[in-house]
Amino acid sequence: MSRAMRTLMAAQTLLFAAASLLHRGVLADGYEHPAAATAEGIIALVLAVGLVLTWVVDRARLVALATQGFALVGTAIGVFLVLSGVGPSTPLDIGLHLLMVALLVVGLAVTWVGNANAPGRAEA
Repeated sequence: MSRAMRTLMAAQTLLFAAASLLHRGVLADGYEHPAAATAEGIIALVLAVGLVLTWVVDRARLVALATQGFALVGTAIGVFLVLSGVGPSTPLDIGLHLLMVALLVVGLAVTWVGNANAPGRAEA
């Protein structure tokens, strides 16, 4: 598993954790949304566990693909809720979701392509 992939997964984890804290009202007032906070917190936890597992299991690439795929599906649901008016739809929320999707797509692409010669890389 490449350092770049783990760095992307760490950034994804931090972004989702920050979004969860924002929607809990910890980072700023006016963006509270308990359902979004819970969903983003769960996604952050799954990404964090996936990141740790990339050092532990033989199938690190598969773990990275699965956890980021889960995060992308969850984020797609969030985007749908934002667009339908059910979820929080401030400009900050829209920007966060765009950033989340972009970071997850890049992470999945880097993981999928990978580097066949990278030390510690296990095939999926």
